[in-house]
Amino acid sequence: MNKQVIGGGLVMLTLLCFLSGVGFETLAERDMTQSSYIALGILIIAAVAWITEAVPLFVTGLSVLFLALVWLYPQTQSDGLDVSKDSFLVAFFSDVIVLFLGGFALSAAMNKRRLDEWIASAIISRVGGSLPLLMLAVMVVTAFLSMWLSNTATAAMMLAMVLPITARMSDSGPGAKGLVLAVPFAANIGGLGTPVGSPPNAIALQYMTDLDLAPTFFEWMLVGVPAVISLLVIAWFMLLWFFRDPDCRLPALKREVEIKRDVRYWLLIGTVLLTAVGWMTSSFHGYSSGTVAMVPLLIFFSCRILETKDLREMPWDILLMMGGGLCLGTVINGSGLAAWLVQQLPVSGMGPYALTVIFGITAVSMASLMSNTATANLLIPIVMGFHVEPSSAPVMIGTAFACSLAMPLPVSTPPNAMAFSSGKIAMSDMIKPGLALTVIGILLALTVGYWWWDFVGLW
Repeated sequence: MNKQVIGGGLVMLTLLCFLSGVGFETLAERDMTQSSYIALGILIIAAVAWITEAVPLFVTGLSVLFLALVWLYPQTQSDGLDVSKDSFLVAFFSDVIVLFLGGFALSAAMNKRRLDEWIASAIISRVGGSLPLLMLAVMVVTAFLSMWLSNTATAAMMLAMVLPITARMSDSGPGAKGLVLAVPFAANIGGLGTPVGSPPNAIALQYMTDLDLAPTFFEWMLVGVPAVISLLVIAWFMLLWFFRDPDCRLPALKREVEIKRDVRYWLLIGTVLLTAVGWMTSSFHGYSSGTVAMVPLLIFFSCRILETKDLREMPWDILLMMGGGLCLGTVINGSGLAAWLVQQLPVSGMGPYALTVIFGITAVSMASLMSNTATANLLIPIVMGFHVEPSSAPVMIGTAFACSLAMPLPVSTPPNAMAFSSGKIAMSDMIKPGLALTVIGILLALTVGYWWWDFVGLW
C-alpha cells in the first residue's frame, strides 16, 4: 500500500473525527472554542495531506480554502468572530502571490531568450579543467540565479548544463557526484538571499507585512546575502571533502550560446534591471514588492517577449499551494487557534532568541522530512501568534531560514528531488553532506546569524 493511499485514509479519518467532534469536550475544558477546534481539524488535514502527498500539493491548498468557506466560516459567524469570506479568498492573490508570479515571468523570459543559459555558460566555460574551480563556479552561478529566480527553475537549468559534463567523468567517481550535488545545495542556499529566493521567505514576508514588521527588499539582502556567501564557502569545502577526487581533471568547457540582440533583448535587460532596482529600493518609492513584480508581467506580455502560452505554462500549482498556505494562516489566526496554541505552549516569558531556537530546530526537523514550503505554511502562522518584545521578526526569519536550510533528503526541497532524479547519486550520497550542511547552517543561523540580524537593525 503506497503512501498516497495511506495519506488519503488518514485525511478522511481525521475529517470524520473532527466532524463528529471527537475530543472537543476535553479541549473545551482548556478554553478552546468550536471555531478553533474546526481550524485545528483543517490544520491537521492539511499537514497530513502535505506530508503524505495523498493528493497533489495544490489540491491540498484549494482544500484548505474550501473547508474554510463551507466549514469554518459559518462557525466563526456563530461564535461572533470578525472574519469575512474575503479574508480567506484574498490569500490566493496576495502581494506575495503577485511577487512570485512576477518572478516566474522573469524566469520564463530569460529562459526563452536564453539569457540565463548565456550567463551561466559564460562563467562556467572560463574556469578551465579544474574540478574544484568548476564546482565553485557552478555553485556561485546557481546561488546567484536562485536569489532572483525560482530555485527550482535554476536547479533545472544548471543540472541541464552539469549532467553533460559528468558524462565525461566516471559515473561512479566521487567527483561527478559532488558536482551534481553542488547544484541543489547552492540553489537552496542562494534562496536565502532575497524575499523571492524561496517560498518560505515569501511566506514569512507576508505575515511580517501583516504585523508591520516586514524588512525592505534591501534589508532582507543585508540579512540573507552574508549567510549565502558563508554557507556557500562551507558547502564547497564540504563537497570537496566528502567527494575527494584528486586525480579528476576536466578539459575546459566551451559552450557558446547564441543570443539575438534585438530590441526585445534590450527591453528584457532593461526590465530585469528595473525590477531588481525596484525591489531593492522599495523603502524609497513606497511600492510593495508585489506591485514592482507587475512591471515584468505588463512589459513582457505587452511587448510580446512572452506569449499567452508562456503564461499557461507557468507553475500555477505552486501559486495555488502557496495560496493555500497563506489561507491556512488566516484560518489559524482568524479562528483564534493561534492564540490558543500559544497559551498551551510552555514558552511563557521566553524572549525572541529562545523562541527562534525552538522554532528553528522544529522547522529544520520537519522540513528535512517534508516540503520546506509546507513546513513554513504550518509553522509561521503559529509564530505569528506570539507577541514578542521587542519584535517577533527574528523568530519569523529564523523559521523561514531553517525551512530552507533543511536539505538531507530528496523530499526536503525541489532542487534536491531534481538532482536525485538524475540517477547520478544515491540516497546515501545526499544524506551525509546534506545533514552536515543542515546542522552547520542552523547552528550558524542561531548564533552568528542572530547576532548579525541585531547588528543590521532588523529589530
